[in-house]
Amino acid sequence: MLKDILAAIDSEIARLEQAKALLSASDVVVARRKPGRPGTTASDIAPKVQRTRKRRKMSAEARERIRQAQIKRWAAQKGALKANMNATVAPLPKAKKKPAKAA
Repeated sequence: MLKDILAAIDSEIARLEQAKALLSASDVVVARRKPGRPGTTASDIAPKVQRTRKRRKMSAEARERIRQAQIKRWAAQKGALKANMNATVAPLPKAKKKPAKAA
């Protein structure tokens, strides 16, 4: 029984030595990991599938209502700007002169 165990260990060692020889013989360069987020390679990037969305149909009447509402907003904004530009600014009060100190 002891001989069977030793034979199994010897065969395992021989198999591992053979694997080590294969790995060391091929010039495999093991790259050290750098800190931070791992980079992506071409094989890692999955092709993006673009989903086509159905466009919603808007009636001509709805488009016209939106257009008129936007024109109204622009006019209100333009009117507010004109009101601000035409507003008169009250003049600042003049500063009082300080009497000169006697030397």
